[in-house]
Amino acid sequence: MRFDMFRCMLAVISAMGISSTLAQAQASAGYLPAEAQVREVVGRSPDVMTAESRRDATLARADGIRAGTAETVVRAIGQGRQVREPSERYAEGQLAVERPLRLWGKAEADGRLADAAAEAGQLAVMDARHEVSRQILALWFAAVRAGQARIAAQDNARAAAELAALTARRVQLGDASRLDGELAASDHARQRAALAMATATEQAAIAELQARFPGLGQPGLATEAALPPLPPLVQEPPEQLRAQYVQDSHEYKLAMAEEVQSQRQAKRVDLERRPDPTLGMFVTVERGGAERILGVSLSMPLGSAHRRSAAVAAAADAEASVRRRLGAERRLGAEFDVLFRSLQGKRAAAQAQLDAAALQRTTAERATRAYRAGETGLAELIPVRRGLADALLAERLAAVDVLEADSRLKLDLHRMWDFDE
Repeated sequence: MRFDMFRCMLAVISAMGISSTLAQAQASAGYLPAEAQVREVVGRSPDVMTAESRRDATLARADGIRAGTAETVVRAIGQGRQVREPSERYAEGQLAVERPLRLWGKAEADGRLADAAAEAGQLAVMDARHEVSRQILALWFAAVRAGQARIAAQDNARAAAELAALTARRVQLGDASRLDGELAASDHARQRAALAMATATEQAAIAELQARFPGLGQPGLATEAALPPLPPLVQEPPEQLRAQYVQDSHEYKLAMAEEVQSQRQAKRVDLERRPDPTLGMFVTVERGGAERILGVSLSMPLGSAHRRSAAVAAAADAEASVRRRLGAERRLGAEFDVLFRSLQGKRAAAQAQLDAAALQRTTAERATRAYRAGETGLAELIPVRRGLADALLAERLAAVDVLEADSRLKLDLHRMWDFDE
């Protein structure tokens, strides 16, 4: 009887472990959602559709800037003339056509400003797509992490149930004390409670993922026991990756586009310090048509302090955009440093957890043999098995952390899910 229990417990402990050989054999590159599926979900995201609507509005305003605000004005004047001696009345009138002119290079400046505005609008859409991709990645791995915790809790509950059943039979045969039976039953109840909590957490994570991004599905790793092997180390020098991370960032590109737009806006406003003339042509009919006058009119507004103040304010806005771009560059550089070093640390932690789980597995096997030989009791075996369960769960979660950190770095380096169009 004791030999059967020992053999069963060894099988349970072996099943609870995640050997690296088994993980590599069952590894799958499908721990991420399919790119086509992600592209479709990102395109349907309200945040992306909002950014696209704003881009369309920006493009329409850019066309308006390029066309200019000058409009042709038609002016009609009707009047009557009365002469006393001799007493006569005449119908008179004037018809004039006027249009402001864009001089001093303002038309060219408006075209460049419109181009900058259009580019910023397009980059804003790309940035929105990237931010939604980040949200998908975070929620996806939250579901993966919860699924791995549920799988570990399921294995622990199964092992605890088998141990409780075997111990109960031993109590019936008089081969174990009632205290051992109560300890095994208590451990089984604790594992069932942990499984219920882990299942609820997984269901909540999947529900949030599917509610935020309908049609994305759920992670396959939530139903598979084996995790894929850790991704290979990045081979490029960190300095090169850091520069690429910053230069290819949508946030940085958008900050640069806004800087260019602000500078062109400042130049355009400064050109407004030179007023534009209004050129017109008019026809006047006097004395009932006896006299006809054809003329040309030219009007010019006089510059005021308002134009000068507007130019100074626009220059200050352009300087602020330069500062924002520099701030974005520093922030993105620091963000890369955190991601890169975090990935390295998580990889080292995952390897350490793998070693710890292997050692804990060996300890559990020795404790089981000691229990079989009667050298220790169930009260000594259960804590060892709990330590093994904790080590295996930590091994799973550490591997998921590495997969998430590696995917996040690849996403920000535009090496996966690159939806720029």
